[in-house]
This record gives sequence, structure tokens and C-alpha cells, in this order.
Amino acid sequence: MKKLSFLLSAAALTLMLGACSNEEASKGEEKEKEEAAAETAESADESKEVRSALLNYQGEVTKIIRNTDASITAEGQNPAEAAAAFEKDAKAVSIPEKLTDYTKDIEAAVDSLSQYYVKKAELVKAGSEDMAEAEPFKEEYINSMTKVFEEVELSPPAFKSVFQ
Repeated sequence: MKKLSFLLSAAALTLMLGACSNEEASKGEEKEKEEAAAETAESADESKEVRSALLNYQGEVTKIIRNTDASITAEGQNPAEAAAAFEKDAKAVSIPEKLTDYTKDIEAAVDSLSQYYVKKAELVKAGSEDMAEAEPFKEEYINSMTKVFEEVELSPPAFKSVFQ
């Protein structure tokens, strides 16, 4: 009888310990899930901030593009001065800190756009209406910025509609 009660006590104790360890294991799993959810939320917030910074930056550059296009073709305006003003104005727009991972691509895009306006100014000054020689620089800009937009998982704007 003592052996039987000992075995029953041991079995009951084993069941209780097993139940307690399952509770602890499920608590550990819950904690891991909560930590993963917090990391995901933090990552989503960071992505939103990066996207917002990119859209704000692009909005500022778009204003400069439109002003430069209008200035280059304006009567009485020196196209070379308008192109030089573009470079100065575009470089004055600071790349937001949230976009540091994309700084090289953005700077390369702005350099391409500066070359586009220099070439466009030369062509306008020469009286040419065919801007085919300048187009490759504009395409470089569009491709570089499209790449940045895609990397931050944003649909790129219709860049061609920005230019006159």
C-alpha cells in the first residue's frame, strides 16, 4: 500500500511540475511574441518616417525643377544663369537625416539633373528646340530617384510630368 501511495504521489507531483513548466513555456512564448510585435511596430514607424522624409524632400526639389524650367525658357532670362541657380538651389535643399542610407543615390540624381539643366541651357541659348541631347541626364535623374522610391517601398511619382 505504501508503494502504491508513493507511486501515486510521484505521478501527481510529475503532473503538477509538467503543468507548471508548460505555463512558464507559454509565458515565454507570449513574451517573445510581444517583443516581436514591438519590433515590427517600431520598424513600421521608422519606415513611415523615411517615406515622409523622402516625399517632403522630393516636393521641395519639384518646386525648384518647375521654377528652373520656367526660368530657362523665360524671355529675357539668361538660360545659363537659370541652370546655375538650379544647382545652387537644389544643393541648398538638405537631404533629411532619415534618408542617410540613400544619400549617394539622391546626390547622384541631383548631379544628373544639374547636368541636364546646363545642357538644356546651352541648347536654349543656341536657339535649338530639340532637347534630345539633354534627355539622358534627365533620365538618369528619374532612374536614380525611382530606385530610391522603390527601396523605401513607395510608388515613384510621375517624374516626367514635373518637367516642361
